[in-house]
Formats: sequence, structure tokens, C-alpha cells
Amino acid sequence: MTAMKYLIYVSQAVHPMRQEELADILQHSRKWNTQHGVTGVLIYRYLPDEKRGNFLQLIEGDETVIDRCWERIAADERHHTKVVLETGATDVRMFPDWSMGFRNIEHDELSRFEGYTDLGSQDFWDRAQTGSLPEALELMKSFYTDD
Repeated sequence: MTAMKYLIYVSQAVHPMRQEELADILQHSRKWNTQHGVTGVLIYRYLPDEKRGNFLQLIEGDETVIDRCWERIAADERHHTKVVLETGATDVRMFPDWSMGFRNIEHDELSRFEGYTDLGSQDFWDRAQTGSLPEALELMKSFYTDD
């Protein structure tokens, strides 16, 4: 079996996302991903005090397709400050049943992952842009359930 590529990035929404907007993103992502053999998970976190939302996403699949998918994500104007946290190769899909899983998370769901409890804060962005965020893959895998 040929190794697949995975990519994990974080970004900031241009405005707090309404449920309808998130549903639209998921509908289009799931359709495209199914057609192109991409699986993964999208995490959204809204920070009410700062009135902004942030995305954290993992995509996996054929390297060429993931590179193309990343180009589409990078060009999407619904979010900015897109920072790739980790890329790598995997022999086995980590999210085999999810064309695009989704979680709208709260603060406590990040508490056991050092560096992510303040997802979206200026300190978080400073660490993200300097490559100082460990455990991105472990964090993303923690949201996968096969039920």
C-alpha cells in the first residue's frame, strides 16, 4: 500500500460562523472529499470574549490530492491566518469513516493538550507561527470515534 499524506492546519474565521455557514462548509467539503478520496476532521472553536472563531483541521489522502485540497483551503476567503502545524505520511487512514468529521468544541475539550487550551488567543497564534505547538496529530485523533 502506498503511503498517504496528512496535513493539519489552524486558521481564523473572518467572522464568527453561524450554524448554517458551518453546515454549508461541511456539505461542500464532504462532497468534494468523497469524490477525491479525502478523509479527516474539522474542529471549530468560538471565543465569545474575543468574538472570533477558529478552525483546526486534519485532511488525509493521496499526496497530490491533499496538495490540491490545501490549495483550495488556502484560497478560501472565509478564513485567514492559515498556519500548517504538521504534515506527514501514514500507511493507514486515521479517519477512515469520515469524509469530514466535525466538532464544535469548548475550552475543556482542549485541556489535556499542552499549547491548545488558548486556541485562538494571540499567544496561541505566536506559538503556531513559530512551530511551537506539539501534539497536533494526537489532538486531532482524540476526536475520532468510529460510532
